[in-house]
Amino acid sequence: MPRPSTPQTRYFQRQLTAPEKMILLSAGEGNLIKGFANVLALYQEAHNQGYRPSMETGFLKIVSETTSSPNEDDLVRDSKRESIGNG
Repeated sequence: MPRPSTPQTRYFQRQLTAPEKMILLSAGEGNLIKGFANVLALYQEAHNQGYRPSMETGFLKIVSETTSSPNEDDLVRDSKRESIGNG
């Protein structure tokens, strides 16, 4: 049984299930670490919009935007990464 984490935990190790691994690989375009970072960024955005873990995920309003939009203002991935890096 692993030790419980605390707010001071710096590293954690766990075995991923096959579906969890597929989600992170998909979120990171084949890169687990990038996928983990992207999932954290998505949670940060959901939290900023009022989502809390005890709530149903139906609370989230997911808009179908892509990073291949011809309008550069709609580049969701880049704008989120910039906002995370700046604050």
